Amino acid sequence: MPNKNLGYYLSLSYPVELRQNPEHGGFFVFHPDLDGCMAEGGSAEEALANLSVSRELWLEARLASGAPVPEPTEDEPSGRISLRMAPSLHAGLARLANRRGLSLNLLINTILAEHVGGVTYQAEMGEFLEEMRSMLEELRTQALPSPAPRRHAR
Repeated sequence: MPNKNLGYYLSLSYPVELRQNPEHGGFFVFHPDLDGCMAEGGSAEEALANLSVSRELWLEARLASGAPVPEPTEDEPSGRISLRMAPSLHAGLARLANRRGLSLNLLINTILAEHVGGVTYQAEMGEFLEEMRSMLEELRTQALPSPAPRRHAR
């Protein structure tokens, strides 16, 4: 087993998330596996260089205090989970999915994506569904023969 000192942890490849800051310019970067280890920079390269320094200081502080240091996550999640919930919540979600014309799976994915990423997929999904309905209506009108003109009785 390797000696888990600063050199060991610095040799590990931790995942990095880089985000552009549209409000203030520049970039924000962090290690999701190292809670609180983050940096900023005017460019992506500068932010990553600053993160390297930040990671070393973060690791030194954790090791000096005896706090645990997580290692990088190795496996990507499969995307499948088994979820238990109250039957009343399940019923409410199923009704909402039905009203919106979505599968329960898609509804739950949309809600979670909006919560985690702050991205609104519902508007995009609504536009997509409206487009599909419009296309379906157009196909129906093209496929059905025009009704014969009605004769009026005299």
